[in-house]
Amino acid sequence: MASLSILPVLGAEAVYPSSILPRGGVGVPGAFVVESAPTADTVSFSYGYSATVGLEPTEWTTVPAAENVVIPFVPTSTGVQYLWVVEVDGTGLMGVAATRSMNVAEPGTALKAPPVVSVMEPEDALPNDGMIPLKLTLTEDLRKRNGWPVPRGAVTLFDGTTELARVSFDIRVKDVLVPQSQIGTGYRDLRVEYVQYPGAGTITETARICAASCTFSGGSAKVVSLWWGGNRSHPSYNSSYRVEYSGFSPTPLSYTYQWLRDGAAIRGATSVEYLSSWVDVGRQVSVRVTAHGARMNPRSVTSTPFTVRERDAMHVDYGLSSVGSSWESSACYCDTKDGDTAGTTDSGRVVEALIAFPASSSYITRVAPATDADNDTTSVLWFEMEGFVQGRGWEGLKEKSHTYYVGSVGENRRLEAFRVKPAGPHASFYDVWYRAYVPKYGWLGWAKNGEGAGTTGFGYRIEAVQMRVLPKGTRPSASGTGNAPFYNKATQNQVTVQAYLRPTGWKSLVHGGSTAGLTDTSQRLNAVRVDVDGVRYSGGVQVSAKVEGDGWRPYVSDTKVAGTYDGTDRTSAYRMRLTGEMAQQYDIYYRVHVAGTGWLGWARNGAGAGTESYTYRNTAVQVVLVKKGERPLMSGYGRAAYKR
Repeated sequence: MASLSILPVLGAEAVYPSSILPRGGVGVPGAFVVESAPTADTVSFSYGYSATVGLEPTEWTTVPAAENVVIPFVPTSTGVQYLWVVEVDGTGLMGVAATRSMNVAEPGTALKAPPVVSVMEPEDALPNDGMIPLKLTLTEDLRKRNGWPVPRGAVTLFDGTTELARVSFDIRVKDVLVPQSQIGTGYRDLRVEYVQYPGAGTITETARICAASCTFSGGSAKVVSLWWGGNRSHPSYNSSYRVEYSGFSPTPLSYTYQWLRDGAAIRGATSVEYLSSWVDVGRQVSVRVTAHGARMNPRSVTSTPFTVRERDAMHVDYGLSSVGSSWESSACYCDTKDGDTAGTTDSGRVVEALIAFPASSSYITRVAPATDADNDTTSVLWFEMEGFVQGRGWEGLKEKSHTYYVGSVGENRRLEAFRVKPAGPHASFYDVWYRAYVPKYGWLGWAKNGEGAGTTGFGYRIEAVQMRVLPKGTRPSASGTGNAPFYNKATQNQVTVQAYLRPTGWKSLVHGGSTAGLTDTSQRLNAVRVDVDGVRYSGGVQVSAKVEGDGWRPYVSDTKVAGTYDGTDRTSAYRMRLTGEMAQQYDIYYRVHVAGTGWLGWARNGAGAGTESYTYRNTAVQVVLVKKGERPLMSGYGRAAYKR
């Protein structure tokens, strides 16, 4: 005798599919069908019900063997129960019993049976082919005793009296194509007729589809905070949001999102979540949710706007480790903040490592770049850093005792330069500024967003560091020294400058970035010789001097004297410009030191540097090469290059 297959009868007053799902109730009838064809020697089926697993029924009912025998079930008690069915041959010998469990619901707990056949409209891959794709899904109530769905029966779709499709379920989900010409436009209520097995009654249901140009109804959207502190859950206090939405009818296939600031679209903010930036403070934020469906007209709803309150700005915490100091595993090296000085100037100490990371009470930040393993979608900012280590060159971020740093630890190596770049979803909203104190120069200028700070090639040490994180487009005041933020020996050695001071004469040659002349003297700078000798590129430099009695003299080329050294006329200003390939690759910056004033601002590429009047006394000059495309040098105290 073969193993029997028993399934619940769909369309009965109650469908009892399994021991997990409570359905029906006491006195609510259901039925089961023995869908297996009886074997040749089977003359009848015997069945009975038991309330205990593994315990045979005390009463049996016998019915003649046939194909698709229906066994009635009228519960007399609640809870899990078991149906037993056996085949019986002509001698009265019983086969192996097949069992089926069901769960009779307590009053008020019965679950509603799902539609026998669900009709869904998937995304239309060929929207202009004149056919409407439909996905027909058979209920999971048809399942074996082990829980696996059993596809059975056939379904026919009608629009009115017009038959649209007929399909048999050999798999649980079937795809069909319906000609749009047969059903027109708008919403259509299709009649769904399903027959579970030959001889079974027809189960009729209705499914609404959109033939074309249908409209959603309803829908709402609300912005909620992803995280918050204390009782400040309202998004106006916070910075990380998510939109919740519901109520669209029919159920959309997909949604799109557009976050708004004062009603205008925020560029790139098209996710279900939004990380608010400082730009939003004092502005109204909302989100527009648009529902989409096959052949549906999109419908948009907008959340109630709220005004973003003042919040904690982005900060930077940083610290240093010096050569000769012991590494403290329990220390965070983060006790300096927002432009304060880490380290001690003119102390003789040598910085070996820099530790820095952004911080804010309004945002989640990271110490180091996120990795795939972090799966972090809420951090808005972190730093990407590099350090120039004595004897090794540029190296990336390192970790020791859960502290990330650039440089080295315990190797007696100088950190000679560093670069810091903001990264993360909000990197475009912030600039990170930083500068180094190098005894040779004093405080260097401010570098930002990945630019070099310090020196390379000279072997100079860093003694102190300052850092700031500022809103995009905001910049700190220029270093009082007006120095460049970064000096590379190979670049600056392409320039030599010699100053003539009256009355003592020509001084020693210096390279780019160094001072030609004296800043504390009663003498007058009256002439210069400037030479540019490119390592990789041809070309040179031309210099013009403004001399008393002559005004601006013609440009002279490399090593020629610009100014006067054999007369009493005074020189008050200079202009310099590169030539050849050097002019295509570099900008030349230069500035003049004036007695009683100090260093004037930087001029470049032919602009005047110095003073209009000859009564001022120039005492020194500096010349620096800067690669084309790099940020212009910031002048100390915002001074002009040419004093009138």
